[in-house]
Order: sequence, then C-alpha cells, then structure tokens
Amino acid sequence: MRALLRYHGVLLLRSQRWLPPVLLYAGLVAISLDGQSQLGSQLGWNAAVLVPALAWLTRAHLAAEPPAARACLAAATGTRRPQYAALAVPLAAGLLLVLLAAAGALLTCPAPRGVPWVTVLGDGLAGGLVCSLTGSALGAVCAPPLVRTTAGGAGTLVIGSVMLLVLSASPANAAVRAVFSSGRTGVRFPLLPLLAVLPLIVACWCASAWAAGRAGAASDRESG
Repeated sequence: MRALLRYHGVLLLRSQRWLPPVLLYAGLVAISLDGQSQLGSQLGWNAAVLVPALAWLTRAHLAAEPPAARACLAAATGTRRPQYAALAVPLAAGLLLVLLAAAGALLTCPAPRGVPWVTVLGDGLAGGLVCSLTGSALGAVCAPPLVRTTAGGAGTLVIGSVMLLVLSASPANAAVRAVFSSGRTGVRFPLLPLLAVLPLIVACWCASAWAAGRAGAASDRESG
C-alpha cells in the first residue's frame, strides 16, 4: 500500500491537475483574509470552501491515471487497493491545505475576545477535518468509474457541494456552523458531525472501489 500511495502522490504532482482546485481554494481563502474577519469566521469559511475544492481535486486525480497504468496496477495488486490509494492521496493534500489555511488565519485574523484562541483553532481544525472528509466522499462518487463523463461529474460535483453546504442535515453544514459560532460563544466543537461523516466517506470510498473492481473485471473479460 505504501508503494501505491507513493505512486499516486507522484502521479498527482506530475499531472498538474491539482493546480485548478488548489488555486481555487487558495484564491477563495485569500479573498477573505482582509484582516477584519474574526478567527472563528475565517476558519469556518476555510472549511466550507474546502468541500468543492477537495471534491474537484479528487475527481481530477481519479481521472488522470492512464488506462494502461491502471491495468498494470490491477494485475499486480488487485483492483480495489489502487482505488483506495488514489482516494487517500487527495485527502492527504486536503488536510495539508487545512493546516496551511489555518496558519494564514492565525497570522491575519484578530484573536477572539473572551474565548481562548486555542479553543477556536481546535474547533476550526475539527471543522476542516469534517469538510475534508465530506469533500473526499463527494469526489469519490462524482469521479470514474462511478461517473465517467466530464459533464456528469461536474454537474454532480456542483450540485453535491451546494447540497452538502446548505442542507442542515449535512455534517459539513453542521461543522461550518459550529466553527463560525465557536469564536463568539466558546462552545466546543460538537462530536456529532465527525461521527456522521465517517460512515459517509466509508460508503462512498467502498462504492468507488467496488465500481473499480467491476470495471476491472469487465476489462479482463473483454481482453480474454
């Protein structure tokens, strides 16, 4: 698995498909860094915009691998393990973006009054974790092999991002609301959004790996 993670990490960097989603995230974060936003509000914004950015990054990476390389990996390691590795690498990149955006917020945003900044920062990082997992889950279901067309994947990504951020039942929505309010009320981040997003990402990753296995089996039958 370590070799698969290293392979997909190099593939993501060399494909340069990470540039548009990462630049989108960096631009949205930079626009809001005006030096007047409170720390909790900035961290909540950072978490919210990570959902579409990481979903886009995940889809871009899953669509970047050449079919010949995918077939070689499937023959050597099976069809599902490479898919899990391909999903894990963008998620790791998203967690790195959470840390970098939090560092920028600490340097530019005023500390909250009456609430320890460490508490607000911890809540922001927890919210970023929930939104990272949510974006990864969304990217898994709007990317190959579940959604093969670019138009279908883009439409699913946009609609899914809006729904996940707007619907109150979404763990991402609950996490962002909790981070926004943490700087004002000092209420600790609730554990429920994190517990709710775990079965979501497990189900989406398993569906993506299952579809990859089906696609690999169908390819083997055709070649045979």
